[in-house]
Amino acid sequence: MPRHTVPAALRSNTPDRTPSTVPVEPPPVAPSPIAQPVVTGRFGERELKPTQPTQPQHPKQSASFVPAGPLGPVRLPIDASFEWGRLLLLAAVMVPLCIWASLPSWSSMVYEWYHTDDYSHGFFVIPATILFLYMRLDTYPGTRYKLDWVGLFPIFIYGMFRIFAGYRYIDSLDMVAIWFWILGVVWFFYGWRVFLWALPTLCFLVFMFQLPWRIDVLMKNHLQFFAAHFAAILLQIAGETAVPIKNTIRLSTMELGVEAACSGLRFLMSVFAIAMAAALLLRRPWWQNILILAIAAPLALFVNGVRIAITGILLERHYELMSGLTAAGQSVTVVADAYAGKIAIGLALGLFALFVWYLGMIFRKVEI
Repeated sequence: MPRHTVPAALRSNTPDRTPSTVPVEPPPVAPSPIAQPVVTGRFGERELKPTQPTQPQHPKQSASFVPAGPLGPVRLPIDASFEWGRLLLLAAVMVPLCIWASLPSWSSMVYEWYHTDDYSHGFFVIPATILFLYMRLDTYPGTRYKLDWVGLFPIFIYGMFRIFAGYRYIDSLDMVAIWFWILGVVWFFYGWRVFLWALPTLCFLVFMFQLPWRIDVLMKNHLQFFAAHFAAILLQIAGETAVPIKNTIRLSTMELGVEAACSGLRFLMSVFAIAMAAALLLRRPWWQNILILAIAAPLALFVNGVRIAITGILLERHYELMSGLTAAGQSVTVVADAYAGKIAIGLALGLFALFVWYLGMIFRKVEI
């Protein structure tokens, strides 16, 4: 009998070693948790760990809100109908109440906006602030339905400022108190998250207030002195005879006086407002925003000196041309200063745009 054969008697007791054809059901698989996307919050970008679906915090909120971060939800859903109703309520009640409570301050501010060239930009501050808030709505923290009672603290400061300003007759402090009223209303009705979101934009409202009288006079005196001496240096570089004497530049054929209106305070406020608007809208890193704000003052002083120097050059070299452009009852110096002002405005905008562009070019985000 061959070795590889098995007897028939033993063949029936040998177990079948062929693979079974009966299908085996796989073990049940637990549902995988929901992986959350990368969330950008107050602490930068971070990738959330997979978490189980959570229930909404409020019956009006959608179930797809962003999970909680270190200080609570990073962003809440936006209830458009509730937001519009709250906004209309504030516009109908709180805005008239603010105007009525600080009517003397509002009247004084509007008077200065209309009659003082250094603060004529005040008419555009409130519309510009509303526009900046609208342009940043994509980062809105979300709808909060509860009142934040801590927001009454800025309103308390508003009341203390008004009482002290009325007792000491400080009009500028009475005006600044309006800003604390606005901060308190936003904090109380919208919560601290919206307050922090809107605070940089609300700081733009400070440009609608006038400087205190003593600070205004002191700044104008120092700015006049600096503008006269810096413009004299530029005129000497351009080949003109220019000798600064206090706030006056003695040229070869005339004397060019630097008045209070030519001190550069209006230029300084305008350039600083443009820099703050750029910092709000460009959304650069915080240190770049600081550089953008820091360049405003040197740029304004430089351009104002250039404007006075151009005025002197037009009067020295092109006096006849300026005389031909002068209307009846106008001064030749006023016409030359107007043309120099237009050149200075374009120069300021161009230099500021060049600085912002260069700052963005040398510091780029590199993905690794």
